[in-house]
Amino acid sequence: MSDEQVQQLSQTSKTVEEFRVEFREHLQKSRQHEAERESKNKLVDQLVDRYEFPVPETLVQRQLDARIERGLRALAYQGMREEDMRKLDFQRLRSGQRDGAVREVKASLILDKIAEAEKIDVSPEELDLELHRLAQSTKETPEALRKRLQENGTLESIQERIRTEKTIDKLYDKVTTA
Repeated sequence: MSDEQVQQLSQTSKTVEEFRVEFREHLQKSRQHEAERESKNKLVDQLVDRYEFPVPETLVQRQLDARIERGLRALAYQGMREEDMRKLDFQRLRSGQRDGAVREVKASLILDKIAEAEKIDVSPEELDLELHRLAQSTKETPEALRKRLQENGTLESIQERIRTEKTIDKLYDKVTTA
C-alpha cells in the first residue's frame, strides 16, 4: 500500500505509517470496548444470579414477544421467506427463549430499582443527543424521528435504554474504582 492509496482510503492518515498507527489504535480501542462490554454483561448476570424473586408473567410474555420478533427480523434479513417462517414451531421457540426472557426481565427490574435508588434519570439533552445520533443513521431530521417515535410509542423505550445504560455504567465505575 502506498501513501497515495492511504490518502484515498483515510480521512486522517497521510502516510502508510500513520495509517498503521491509526489502525492499531482503533483495534486497541475496539478490544477495550469489547472487554468493558463483556465485564458489564457479567456484572448484570451476577446481579440477576444474586437476587431470587418472582417476575410478573406479563413482562416475561412481552419480553418473549420481543425476542421472537427480533429473531424473525434477523431471519428475514438473512433471506428467509415469510411462508417458511410460518412453518416454524412458535411454541417450541417461545419455550426455548423463556429462560433468557426471565433473566432479561429480572435484570431490567433490578436495574430499574438501582436507577431509582441512585436517582439516575435521562436529561432532555441526553435524549436529544441520542435522537440526533439515531436520526443520522435513519437519514431523518431529529424532529421527524422524535415525532415518529412518539407516535409509535418507542420514544419511552429509548429513554429506558439510556437510563439502563447509565445505571450499568455507574455500577461498573463503582466496581472498577473500588
